[in-house]
Amino acid sequence: MELEVTWGRAVRVWWAYLWRNLLAILAMVVAGAGMGFVVGLVLGTLGVPIKTIQGVATVIGGLLGLAISVVPVKLILGKDFGEFRLVLLANGARRRA
Repeated sequence: MELEVTWGRAVRVWWAYLWRNLLAILAMVVAGAGMGFVVGLVLGTLGVPIKTIQGVATVIGGLLGLAISVVPVKLILGKDFGEFRLVLLANGARRRA
């Protein structure tokens, strides 16, 4: 049975996503700092200019951030929120035989 989308339910889903996303961001900051150090050290040793190193690190950090952002979504899919669960349902009008 489909429930009405209310502000209270929306906030519960948002909060479940938000705190997981904040933890993922924190983990990526720590991992990104280590990765940035290594990339900076290697590229600096090779004589690559600082601006180029910063650009490379920014792109790699952005891609890692995008990649990790799906983890909190995956974690809340199927989660039981008491009166409802967040699940994916097949669209009945588009089912294939």
